[in-house]
Amino acid sequence: MKKAFLSLILFEFLIASLFAQPEKIPYLGDKPGTFEILSRTNYSIYQKFTPAEMAANMKRIKELVSIVRQDSVLAEIKGFMGRTRIYDISNTQKCNFGVPARVSFEFSDYLYSKGKISYNTIEPPEWSILLNHMSGYWNGFNTEKCMFTIPFKKETIAPGIDVYDNVTYVIYDPSRPPYWLPVTVEEAFALAREEAKKEKDEIAAQYTKQFLDNEWAAISPANLKNQAYYGGGISRVSDSPGMEGQDNLFPPIVKVNPEYWNKNLPKSAIQFIVLTISMDKKYLRHEYESIVKHKYFGETCNLEKFLISYDEEEIKKLTQLIGK
Repeated sequence: MKKAFLSLILFEFLIASLFAQPEKIPYLGDKPGTFEILSRTNYSIYQKFTPAEMAANMKRIKELVSIVRQDSVLAEIKGFMGRTRIYDISNTQKCNFGVPARVSFEFSDYLYSKGKISYNTIEPPEWSILLNHMSGYWNGFNTEKCMFTIPFKKETIAPGIDVYDNVTYVIYDPSRPPYWLPVTVEEAFALAREEAKKEKDEIAAQYTKQFLDNEWAAISPANLKNQAYYGGGISRVSDSPGMEGQDNLFPPIVKVNPEYWNKNLPKSAIQFIVLTISMDKKYLRHEYESIVKHKYFGETCNLEKFLISYDEEEIKKLTQLIGK
């Protein structure tokens, strides 16, 4: 009797579950949001920046935030809470100057669950701009010497704005010396030999030296002053961007040009800006439509909306910050 009673209750519960209407999630895309600048990670004491320099730099960052917020998605916030978090960047390399920072724009979408509306504060989708950070992009070659690779494709779309590989925008002062300089084959190979000397195992050091000697012998003396490329053998240095009939396999190696920095300006000034964003808006719209289909708490995917909206005309506005 007891088993039959329990079975009846379970049956009724299953029937009720089958016919129960799922909770209707309201559209949250029109719900107004606010914008705030959050705390800054402050490592200035370790990087020898004064409180006055950090405070002045924060004023410059707030100007940048105001300019970015002229974009329609951030100008009239709906469907999310807008937040900007400021991160200090380590500035121990001698090739850098000024206060470096990462300005992270967070898009905390509204969420609906169990009759309540909240917003995402745990690692929300974000998009960043880097300030006064000139090294370490793409593949590294020698961090201490501020050497790294860059893409082959580069386009100058306006005075003071270069675009690498269609997505990485570098904003700078075009009246100054080049911000990056090519590293020669001879220079790069010398660094490879320096690194090899750090090997403490005697047998490994002998083999490494032999490999390096063979690679060096294979390079034409006529190419030693030419652009170095990141590839090849144990040295990771090539005098050619390709091999065996294939071009553009090995990217160019460059280094920070210390002469670019205007050291007469205060360290708080913004002298170099880097951001990454695609201008293939058709593709971004397709991605947005796909992402929206797989959201279950009413999110309206506002980072994706911003990436669709933010264009090169908006980026050009950032040039006014350089040197201030």
